Amino acid sequence: MNYLTFILSNPRFLGFGFVMLFFSSFGQTYFIAEFVADLQVEFDLSHGDVGLFFSAATLLAGGLMAWIGRKIDDVDLRLFTVLVCLGLIAGSFTLSFAPNVGVLFFAFFLLRLSGQGLMVHASYTSMARYFEKERGKAMSVASMGMSLAQTSFPYIAFTMVAALGWRDAWFTNGIFLIIVLIPLTMWLLVGHGDRHKKFLTETEEGLETAAAQTGTDKGWVRRVMLRDPRYFMIMPLSVSMPFIMTGLIFHRQFLTDAKGWPDSALPEAFIAFAGCSFISTMAMGNLVDKYGVKPFMPAHHILVLLGLSCIVLFDSHIAAYFYMGLAGFGLGAGVPVGGSMWPAMFGARHIGTVRAVNSSVFMIASALAPYTMGVMFDWGISVQAVVIGSMVYLALAIALVFYMVNRYGLGRTEDLQRHR
Repeated sequence: MNYLTFILSNPRFLGFGFVMLFFSSFGQTYFIAEFVADLQVEFDLSHGDVGLFFSAATLLAGGLMAWIGRKIDDVDLRLFTVLVCLGLIAGSFTLSFAPNVGVLFFAFFLLRLSGQGLMVHASYTSMARYFEKERGKAMSVASMGMSLAQTSFPYIAFTMVAALGWRDAWFTNGIFLIIVLIPLTMWLLVGHGDRHKKFLTETEEGLETAAAQTGTDKGWVRRVMLRDPRYFMIMPLSVSMPFIMTGLIFHRQFLTDAKGWPDSALPEAFIAFAGCSFISTMAMGNLVDKYGVKPFMPAHHILVLLGLSCIVLFDSHIAAYFYMGLAGFGLGAGVPVGGSMWPAMFGARHIGTVRAVNSSVFMIASALAPYTMGVMFDWGISVQAVVIGSMVYLALAIALVFYMVNRYGLGRTEDLQRHR
């Protein structure tokens, strides 16, 4: 089935995945980063200070993700979605009225938990669960929402701050989300009850067999994940992306100043990032559905490594476009690869639980980045040194996953354990 036929066959539910990722941008680093300079002035914060508050809020949100995120396996998706959207709206209003750093921290927490965490989790979990045969395509179509947002949201933030100021910009965001987001997502989820019943009916027989053989339930899934050596061999590479990219994007102004690039370079480079991400995601979605995940693990991360090298090797602002473009190719390809890898290893029925644990780990990694890099920059460590260190770590993590794939493969965990 080609993409057009696939989209026309499932317009609303794919639209739900798209919309959730698009609007998650209100809690994403690339949007919030556009307000960091104003927040530093308003609350008299250094690079390390603002990074600390942002990191601590994300760390707390990440710690809660493993518990809250798994509820998507038990709660009706429509209720889960409404509650998550309300959290994002509350975060927008809280930030707009923040009188001190304590309220600023709470606003960061709401935005990161609801936007970066739960909205992304709801989108990718739903696509992975309900599209078994076209899982790669579903993840790719949904991720178009993120690609479009990455192209537009940095400029939207820049324009809103210039026209309204940062407080009124966030108040406007909250009003917009009330009017648009909840009604739109509920309309897109019309008929979801029938879809979920069909999914349960189709998986019931497999679940009974799995339960008889292995005692499969959510507790079993978490235990098996944490006992599977492949999980811990994949994690160093998985956490590298949220850490490295979050840190560099959050401190984009410092990176811009250190390289001598114009202020518009990185916001414009997000267009290259989003365009390349879109192309690679759509292409990889087809390839994963056709050939499986194994042939593509973890080659796409090498493109991110090449992108980082552009920061080190070149001072021209053109390097920003190559850096973001190559990173976009690598991260975009990772969407269908990662989205299909976890169900292949642990099954689709409790994919919400699996993704909740992963999302928690990823958010904790992204939480540590702004503060860690902010402190490094405050100590006088150069951008070049930070990026080179990141490249060395990334190369080692890629090598570890290459070994894991060739040594253990990517089959179901219970199959691996029976043959060990």
